[in-house]
Amino acid sequence: MNPLQPEFEHQFILQSMGEAILAVDLSRQILWINVGFTRLFGYDPEEVVGRKPDFIYADRNDYEEQGRLRYNLEAPSVQTPYEMRYVKKDGQVFWGEAWGAAVHNRKGDRIGFMVAVRDISRRKQLIHDLHLEKEQWFVTLKSIGDAVVTTDEHGRVTYVNPVAEHLTGWKVEEADGHPVSKVFRIVNEYSREPAENPVDRALLEGTIVGLANHTLLLSRSGEEFSIEDSAAPIQDNNGEIRGCIIVFRDVTEKRKLEQRIAYQANFDSLTDLPNRHLFQDRLSRAVGQAHRMGNLVALLYLDVDYFKNINDRMGHPYGDRVLVELGKRLKTVVRETDTIARIGGDEFAVILCDLHDRSEAMVLGRRLMIEAAMPFRIDGSRADLTVSIGVALYPEDGTDATTLIRNADIALYQVKREGRNNIAFFSREMNRYVQSTLKTESELREALDKNRFYLAYQPIVHLGSSLAVGVEALLRWRHRGKVRFPDEFVPIAEEMGLILPLGQWILREAIREAGVWIRQGINLGRLTVNVSVKQIHSEGFSDFLESTLRENGLPPSVLEIEITERTLMFRDHHTVSTLNRIREMGVKVSIDDFGIGYSSLNYIRNFPVNTLKIDRSFLAEMLDNHYDRAIVRAILAMAQSLSIDVVAEGVERMEQARFLQENGCLMAQGFFYSEPVSPEEILLYFRREEDVSGAVAPVLPTL
Repeated sequence: MNPLQPEFEHQFILQSMGEAILAVDLSRQILWINVGFTRLFGYDPEEVVGRKPDFIYADRNDYEEQGRLRYNLEAPSVQTPYEMRYVKKDGQVFWGEAWGAAVHNRKGDRIGFMVAVRDISRRKQLIHDLHLEKEQWFVTLKSIGDAVVTTDEHGRVTYVNPVAEHLTGWKVEEADGHPVSKVFRIVNEYSREPAENPVDRALLEGTIVGLANHTLLLSRSGEEFSIEDSAAPIQDNNGEIRGCIIVFRDVTEKRKLEQRIAYQANFDSLTDLPNRHLFQDRLSRAVGQAHRMGNLVALLYLDVDYFKNINDRMGHPYGDRVLVELGKRLKTVVRETDTIARIGGDEFAVILCDLHDRSEAMVLGRRLMIEAAMPFRIDGSRADLTVSIGVALYPEDGTDATTLIRNADIALYQVKREGRNNIAFFSREMNRYVQSTLKTESELREALDKNRFYLAYQPIVHLGSSLAVGVEALLRWRHRGKVRFPDEFVPIAEEMGLILPLGQWILREAIREAGVWIRQGINLGRLTVNVSVKQIHSEGFSDFLESTLRENGLPPSVLEIEITERTLMFRDHHTVSTLNRIREMGVKVSIDDFGIGYSSLNYIRNFPVNTLKIDRSFLAEMLDNHYDRAIVRAILAMAQSLSIDVVAEGVERMEQARFLQENGCLMAQGFFYSEPVSPEEILLYFRREEDVSGAVAPVLPTL
């Protein structure tokens, strides 16, 4: 496709209503034609594209003259209609009415022209026949599809054809003799002010006069029609003006299409609120007005907390209806002079104009939060929402729209980071935190690219034999000469969308090393790897896992992926399907940090879980706190009754290990046995398959 073509199509897509349309560049070479051109002239696109349009002119001199008058760099951008004799492919010569317009690119440079041609042979014949035979003229007028009104030289109606009768509401016998302005009543579509009647100018100047854009015809019956076309003087053989003929057509549907497209460009199709494009325009206007008037402007960025949960539980159609209702509610809170827009997904923005101090923004923000928190009841189902709001003020937080948007977004980010369901104003400290986060994100990306991550392994020990029966793979980052632990950077990786590539690297590396150990004869019972919620939800996760195991020769039964209890909250089809697929492969599933999150027997019953890992927080005070001891006993009893394995994390003292063993716990890990060590060191904790004596190099503490 020629790179100029979209520019032309964009400007004329709504004007190709049957007329022949062709696009030419500055050298007048044809770039494309529409179907109307093929229909009128008989040429297919491949016959004309790349040629100059001189072949459609009946007279070559006319082609040259139009180039001098209309189609050059100095010519006016919009051409008045003109008449020309053209020739079709089959040699037929006809009269056409043409009009052109210059086409510009986004930089404002003129890059070519669009030309529209309409066959006016019938109109020309009509005007000619007026001098010959009036009755024949009337028959012709009645047969054409356009509306026609004729007047005498004083502008009094002499004839309306059936189409004009329908559009004006005047029968021919009723309209006869009335001023044309009474029968042909036209107004501007937007201002509703009377529009200039083209008959007056046509009679006065003796030229063809086109209707103004956005002209409405007011019918006698009260109907309104969008119309377009022109009026032309009627001259006798001596050149004297004897009247005028108006030829027009109903373009109401075309205008509705234009308005619909304009609406869709500026308003959200779901909520009917202004979209991001219109929001940015209004924000720029509000800032400009505030600058002139010396007022404050507040920009509120609003995000629905955990809206994905509603979509997952209730379905996207239900979620859409919640957003529609939320938009209506929020609109009732703001003033008519303010703007509330949906800028994407579950994000809204509010522009508050003409404020006196920041407290007004805080008050309105709180009202928005209260309104959003009211229960939503749709089709008998209930949904509860909370929202987070970030606020930036003009001029203290920014003097242009771009800066205000960025800073309101930073404030919103801070609210979500601190727990959501709150409102916060932008501050310089927030900006510094975000800049620090962005810097960490950049360093994480570089670390992924340059392989600066590595895995350490902590043994999982059988409490009865004190032998290592597995390992947990733990991520480490070599950063500026120091080792950084997951708690320091994994949350940032999750926020910045890096957790998927990072999680894939961890799985691939752990499976690769474990595969090497298995081939070396190491009796590795289990390899546990932490997997994030986003990995479980990502497309193709189970396929990736299966192919990685196969490529590295690791038996699926050795691998155990650790998920958090938060993952169990997402009981959507995709999560359940992914976990079932993983179990079908032979890979085990364990719940990490069990007991501190959203523990529920219902979750465990509905998900394919093999192992529970008791969180270290219960072990820390267990020996001195009977509540913690009771919780640990309950978890162990429940797991035993459900035939689920248990691994206790964070064992640091012999007394903890002994209590766990006495209460039925079979496996544990923690500093009492070993801190996480390198891949080379972890091998010392395992006997090889050929070691039948059980003698091993490391000495794990025994009970």
